[in-house]
Amino acid sequence: MGYNERNPIFSFRLGEYRHGKLLRQSKINKMPANDFLRKIIDQYMAGDLIPKAKDDLAVEMTKLKLEKTRQEIEYMKLKIKYMETFGAPMSTAATRTIKPQIVNGSDKTVWISSTNPQPKTQLSPYDAKNNLIKCVECSTEYPWQTRDDFLNQKFEFERHMTITHGRALSYLEKSVIDDLSFSGASR
Repeated sequence: MGYNERNPIFSFRLGEYRHGKLLRQSKINKMPANDFLRKIIDQYMAGDLIPKAKDDLAVEMTKLKLEKTRQEIEYMKLKIKYMETFGAPMSTAATRTIKPQIVNGSDKTVWISSTNPQPKTQLSPYDAKNNLIKCVECSTEYPWQTRDDFLNQKFEFERHMTITHGRALSYLEKSVIDDLSFSGASR
């Protein structure tokens, strides 16, 4: 058994893009391109280099869709049970209360429903002391002077929650905004 049989040479060509990328990566690792490729092949053969799965996002999306479907089924069961028990459809306010909501946590997305209560207490967006609407998440204030300003500020607050915070109004926020009436200028 000769040297060439013990240590065979493998040769292949790379396109310009791959060659440039290989040279950049080998320069970052401060080693010749051949040694860098040998290191990658050794890692792959040892099982340390795992190919990146392209379907991770698709699998994650499927899991989220399945969880959403489960929550919607639970929601429909609650509505049907209410209809059977009381013989009338559920009120709009009750429907908003039990409807599952998406809450983005720092590590994962959580579905909030009647069986999975919301982890944090909610605060009212209405500041009675100053007679104005205030975002509880970023402390943006919505003062008014006239009745038209008041109606515009209610609308702006809803827009702010949708655009800035990427969510619809919670039940508490919605009910406070709906029940709020003009009683003079703020502050």
